[in-house]
Amino acid sequence: MLNLNNVPAQEYDNTSFELIPDGTVARGFVKLSGGDIDLPEFGAGNFFKSSQSTSAKWLPIEVTIAGGNFDKRKVWHNIFVDGNKLSERGIPVAKEIGLRTLKSMIDSAFNLSAKDESPQAQAARSLNGVGDLNGLSICFVIGIEKGTNGYEDKNKIKAVLTADAKGFIAAGAAPVQAPVAQAPAYAPPVQQPVQQ
Repeated sequence: MLNLNNVPAQEYDNTSFELIPDGTVARGFVKLSGGDIDLPEFGAGNFFKSSQSTSAKWLPIEVTIAGGNFDKRKVWHNIFVDGNKLSERGIPVAKEIGLRTLKSMIDSAFNLSAKDESPQAQAARSLNGVGDLNGLSICFVIGIEKGTNGYEDKNKIKAVLTADAKGFIAAGAAPVQAPVAQAPAYAPPVQQPVQQ
């Protein structure tokens, strides 16, 4: 029998739950936080979740900030890759946005400009699947999502920054190290940033 009656109550420090200010730029490590379905076009593995009432499908991620005032704080985000609304090209709008986000994550991780079409950049963007994102360090802008249905406001990823974006924090610019358990399955060659 497990008796939890004598366990002291945990004291909470409300200041640790304050939101990170909107517009804060940080660098952090990506962790795929798990799903229950496999989407073969995105590689093998149950990384995605789906809606029961719509065609929405998304990749839930967790990013742990490395360095700065918010070191070790976490931001959770869903990258949508399917939905009901179609673009003029007949592709779900959510998928187009999701693919752009995934590309930005790779560009951010390897200090690439979004416009870089070099062989090295193309190699970095050729993934075995979304599982390759696990453990990558990305630079991103933090936003605040308004709470609904009784839930409080929360931080979200407003944008993923690439090497050509204002405020970009380059990989290796701060003493950060990914946890060993989150190492990426694939590590393309890193292109050195161009001196300006």
